[in-house]
Formats: sequence, C-alpha cells, structure tokens
Amino acid sequence: MNNAFRVSCLVCVLLAFGCFMGCGSDDPASVVDVPEIPEDTNLGGSVGVYGNIGGTRPIVDTGDLVTVHVVHRVPDGATASAFRIQAPTGWVRVGTKANFPVAIGNIDDGISIAYGKCMSGSVHIMSVTYQTPGSTQTGRVFRVLPHSEWPGFVQVVDCNQKLLNDAIGIESAIALSLTDEGEDEEDRFQER
Repeated sequence: MNNAFRVSCLVCVLLAFGCFMGCGSDDPASVVDVPEIPEDTNLGGSVGVYGNIGGTRPIVDTGDLVTVHVVHRVPDGATASAFRIQAPTGWVRVGTKANFPVAIGNIDDGISIAYGKCMSGSVHIMSVTYQTPGSTQTGRVFRVLPHSEWPGFVQVVDCNQKLLNDAIGIESAIALSLTDEGEDEEDRFQER
C-alpha cells in the first residue's frame, strides 16, 4: 500500500466516524452564539479563521505570538469537516490545538476533524498560534482551502451522514491594530 492510499483511508475513516456519531444536542462549551449565516449559503456552511472563538473579530498582527481560531459556521449542523489553512507570508505557526479528540492530518496539507456529534451554529473547531511578523502588508489574508486529498471543495459531513462538497472556505483579513479607543471591532469586521 502506498502512503497516499493510507492517508486517504484514514481520512475516509475519520469522515465516516463523524457520520455515525449521530445527532446529539449542542455542547455549549464549543458552540458560540453569533449572528446567523445568510440564508443563501451552502448546506456545508463556511469555515474561516478569526481573532476570537465566535468568529466575529479580525486577526491582528501584533508582531508577537497570536492565537487565531478556526470556526465552522453551519446552521443545519455537521459532524465533521476537512480543510487546510494558508497563512500569509511571514506568519510562522508554533502550535495547533484541535477542540475535538479525533483530528487527522495537519493544517498545511489538510486536516479532517470529527466533532463527535451533530453541532450547529458557530462551532469553534481549533486554535492555531503563530509568530507574527508585525508588518503584514495590507490586503493579506488567511485562506481556508480544500484538503489536498480532495482539492475541489471544503468538505463537511452533515447530521444525516451525508458528505457535502459545498462548504465555503473564507478569506479572513488581517488588521494591523485594533482601535485605541476600544471601539467594538465586531461592528466593522467583514469577511472577504
């Protein structure tokens, strides 16, 4: 068996595991109440990288260690997802922590995460810590892309054990600073 086949089999097992975990109630520790996703989004929802676990704050380049949060917004519920993250040039990853015990792969090539049960709303999937350059150019973004094994789409397993190939990978802008006056950045933050 070659290595690519073994990795593909492991990812398939992970996605199947997410399918068969069933639909339980939401875990309040992992689901955060945030504004609803517009009705015209795909059934798989969207996966993005944000400055907080609710997916409402921008990422800020502080020139120091910064923890960003991967959030899956899925109004109809999901049990697993598969994706990869592309960080801007100069951002060096120093640590990752998945919020669920079953995670296979890495965020550079592709990671598959099983949630353990049906979860809906804004699901905080994982946290990633980066050393930031302190000089990120305007217009740079974090990108959530399809897993390298399935380059067509960000994949999601819904609560009915169906593989969805329609989740949206979000481009998240990077702010150079937050306002000095403590204004609420949530009001001005918009996904690209």
